[in-house]
Amino acid sequence: MRGVVGISVTVDADHVEDIDVVGVALAEEGMRIDAVHRTIGIISGSVPASRLAALEAVPGVLAVELEQNVDIRRRGPEPW
Repeated sequence: MRGVVGISVTVDADHVEDIDVVGVALAEEGMRIDAVHRTIGIISGSVPASRLAALEAVPGVLAVELEQNVDIRRRGPEPW
């Protein structure tokens, strides 16, 4: 697996009000926090790939998703 990966962490409904506490626990497990989206219960950032399983075990974490990169550049001729 790659070195550092971009991730989004979904916080479960029981912990959304304490999202900052969940964020601190994620940081203690090695996550670099880029943004905390309180209204939707998402924390985004990056982490060494080797620490993904540790993040999933943090209380309040519903899911850890890898960042998806999408390339929308056109390839081939223009459609007419």
